[in-house]
Amino acid sequence: MATFQRPYKNQKIKDSQSDNVFIKPQNMVLAKDIDEERRERFVKWVTFFRRNPHKFIEDYFEIRLYPYQVMMIWALQKSELAYFVAARGTAKTWIIAVWSLTLAVLYPGIRIVVCAKTIKQAGLIVSEKIGDLREKHPNVDREISKFTSSKDSYGVEFQNGSKLTIVASSDTSRGNRSNYTIIEEARLVPQEVLDAVILPFLVIRTPPYKTRPEYIDNKGLNEEGRLTYITSAWYKSEPWFNTVLKCMERISNGDETVAFLAFDYLTTLTHDIKTKSIIRNETASMDKSNINMEYKNLPSGSSGKSYFEMSLFKRNLKQSFYPQKDDTFRKKNPYDIPRAIGELRFVCVDVATRANNPNDNSIISCIRAIPTKKGYERHLSYMESHEGQHVGVQAERIKEIFVDFDANYIVLDIQNAGISIFDLLSENTESKKRGIVFPPYTVVDESFQSVKKESRKELLYNHTRGVNAFPVIFPISASQGLNSDIASAFKVSLQKKLWKLLSTDVEGELYLQKNLKEFSISDNDSDNYAFFMNPYIQTGLFIRECVNLDMRLVGGDVKLEEKSGAYKDRYSSVSYGNWIISAEFDKNLLTQETDEDELDLMTSLVQFF
Repeated sequence: MATFQRPYKNQKIKDSQSDNVFIKPQNMVLAKDIDEERRERFVKWVTFFRRNPHKFIEDYFEIRLYPYQVMMIWALQKSELAYFVAARGTAKTWIIAVWSLTLAVLYPGIRIVVCAKTIKQAGLIVSEKIGDLREKHPNVDREISKFTSSKDSYGVEFQNGSKLTIVASSDTSRGNRSNYTIIEEARLVPQEVLDAVILPFLVIRTPPYKTRPEYIDNKGLNEEGRLTYITSAWYKSEPWFNTVLKCMERISNGDETVAFLAFDYLTTLTHDIKTKSIIRNETASMDKSNINMEYKNLPSGSSGKSYFEMSLFKRNLKQSFYPQKDDTFRKKNPYDIPRAIGELRFVCVDVATRANNPNDNSIISCIRAIPTKKGYERHLSYMESHEGQHVGVQAERIKEIFVDFDANYIVLDIQNAGISIFDLLSENTESKKRGIVFPPYTVVDESFQSVKKESRKELLYNHTRGVNAFPVIFPISASQGLNSDIASAFKVSLQKKLWKLLSTDVEGELYLQKNLKEFSISDNDSDNYAFFMNPYIQTGLFIRECVNLDMRLVGGDVKLEEKSGAYKDRYSSVSYGNWIISAEFDKNLLTQETDEDELDLMTSLVQFF
């Protein structure tokens, strides 16, 4: 039988039983009654903890710090500008959360702003890191008066008036003010937003005593605003690396207000944060470039041999194309992108020749070619990869994507297993999944120069098995000379800014959340999440492949070679498509534009005669 408890008549009686000193009633002590000795002790302890914040963290918060984390706290304490580049698992975000709590408690009224590419990403400092610290450490919890963690809002308010605010790196964040700004995963924050919106947040902290007459003119006691960047390593050609170099230059010139630290995966092994087995499993399917950046903390950059520079790849497409899902097949693809006037569409295939070899993937790319006055603008709208599947499965998948994309042409690598896929494309294909029959396809006609030069043209006609096959396939049988031409044409198209690529996976996820109701980030629907995020991730892998291709000259031809552990399947798929667009379509388009321009010019001159 439950014991009946009378409600408290007085909230003060209830609060007197609390362990929280901010709630428990206190006997008021007036300033004039505090003896001078006690004042001196208080000043000394505050001074000691501000100069040795790691002791405050360990003694008051009772949070254990590893030696390298003590060094990070020391670097943050002594600097006005700090840049940390750290590998996965080194707890860089966690230490920033601990440091933010420390500043908030030791400097009453301080304003801390955390910025990242998305508000969700920045919000992890509050929702995961500070939330976890509250649960495990009572003295952290007692300092917090308000804790907000929801889908669109994150923040922490403290008993002493300090506040931590979360913002996204967008124009809507203008107007915020901070005494300490943290830029989370800085490599992803657009430089133009950083310069125009985020960096102007900083102002000095003005504690109450500064308003007293005797301190108004004492500028030497100003507390400078603090700025901290934290990120993992990325490509050297991106703006983040230039900021790192400037920080290191200031340090080398004796600027003691700047700090830079970097940590690789060995830090996690040394302190038993991760084990060799964990890292081995995490990196099992990663390419070498990704491992170097994410674990070894080595920025990736073009060497003297590299053919493509990172700056050539512009990731400014938001919307991806998607082929249909088999379980929701419709006659009209719900994920299609409306066709522009004069647009051509290409499905480009590089074929794997060795089944079950992770270094050899079949890649299917979808390219939209939209006419402009400088040539066809190429949109890489979709890409997927397959590890050496049976040629019959690959041929059926190519036809599915060709129909869903409403494509005009297929660009097919016909070497090795590619010729077998051509054979299967050239016959009727029954799709039991969709309940339809795909028609046969064959090589394009001889009006195209690349086909006239194709030595295996007659062979391909003879290989065509279906009747009335659609002439849509551009065959690619690459030789050393043709590979050189393909590489040169692709670089030229990049330099002419004819390519638009899908945005980063972070930006893609944000776009999908806002624009696609079907998109879900639920752990219970991981297949759905992977389906929609795949094109953005594949685009990143494609770019990595390109910038990791080294060039050497062989008999006057450009030869591109993968660095150890890297691939070039995605590059091959896209560059084959680009070659056909450049060789067969750009020339005619530019000729038409030139003729029209000359006609317009002659017509305009008539009025003068």
